[in-house]
Amino acid sequence: MTIGAKSAALQRRLKIADWIRQHGQMRVDELSAALMVSEVTIRSDLTYLEEQGLIVRSFGKAIAAKTPTPRDRPAGISLTKALIVPMLRRAQGLIGADQTVLIGPGVLATQIIPWLADIPGIAVLLTSVEAIALARTCLDARIYCLGGEIGAETGSFDGSTALRGLDHYPLGWAVLDADALSADAALLLASKSAERLSEAAVRRAGRSIALVGNPALSLERRAAQIALSAVTDVILPGPPSNRARDILLGAGFRPIESELGGEAHFSSHARSVARQLHG
Repeated sequence: MTIGAKSAALQRRLKIADWIRQHGQMRVDELSAALMVSEVTIRSDLTYLEEQGLIVRSFGKAIAAKTPTPRDRPAGISLTKALIVPMLRRAQGLIGADQTVLIGPGVLATQIIPWLADIPGIAVLLTSVEAIALARTCLDARIYCLGGEIGAETGSFDGSTALRGLDHYPLGWAVLDADALSADAALLLASKSAERLSEAAVRRAGRSIALVGNPALSLERRAAQIALSAVTDVILPGPPSNRARDILLGAGFRPIESELGGEAHFSSHARSVARQLHG
């Protein structure tokens, strides 16, 4: 399948998922007629969406899955496509050709996969089972899986085997998913397994992007987190609050201007390079 065909299939599947979510359920023949493709194609699309946990199939129809809200995500913002796309586009623009990119566990990190298709020589290292089907659909590239134990709750690779596996890959980039920035200058993560993997990945990668789901500062203390200073780039879905901005600046990050959308990008990469040069 060519990259163009993969992109068309992905767009069709996203449209199907949106329709089913809006209507609660739809029949195979309805989707076939609406999208002007065969029922065989629709069934293949539904198989993919079911594997992703987005729908449930039942007797010739597809029903929207009842997926829970991401655990402990701070209130105050709804991550719509209009907010997510500029974040993913900004992250894509940072990653250069011929790089190996670790895709951390989490919805935001996984969604960058289709955006990597146009980067020549790219290779991806996947850390969750859910990302495998999406990568195979969207990328004509080298795809690696970290391996190790599969976490029962998160579906991501975990344990000492997974962490040791990072040593086998020359990571150019790590793309991580964080719920929010805390008042303690930490990035709040979804689970302890995500914390262990993220800490190991940022030590191995040349640069690391944290896609943060909420621009508001979180006042909670959470067991799963990594230090803000561990990453080189932070991308938020909108301008941070004044207090969050102060924390970013205090940690050595500087704002990077953008004309792409409403996302906010802060980077400490220049600081990291200067430290390396002056040893």
